[in-house]
Amino acid sequence: MGENARKGLAGAARVLRLGAMAALGLGVVVFLFAFLAHGLSWSTGLDWSRKLLLLVGALMLITGGCGLFISGRDRPSDTMTPHEDDTFRMFWHEVGMPWGAAVTVASVDFLVLGTVVDLLYFSLAA
Repeated sequence: MGENARKGLAGAARVLRLGAMAALGLGVVVFLFAFLAHGLSWSTGLDWSRKLLLLVGALMLITGGCGLFISGRDRPSDTMTPHEDDTFRMFWHEVGMPWGAAVTVASVDFLVLGTVVDLLYFSLAA
């Protein structure tokens, strides 16, 4: 396995780990809010969590896909001057992939967790 492939896989694993933590945190906060705001109703908490996780995951997927189309020269090059180095190129240095790809990969965590909560909601509601 080449060095670039290893860096790409490490970047994808890092993005998946951070995306999973963000999805879990958002799901827990939304569940607790809905659970407490609607009279300690677990079904309402699960319903709100699943809807928001699936919505955020879909929006992240769209945003990441659009980011892949418009992210022109994100890859760092040796000919860049310090004035050309902006946030998107620094993101590539840190993570090892363009920001559009990172958002798309992280959306998988939101969609998977939303699907798990969806299955849990409908299995407990029956």
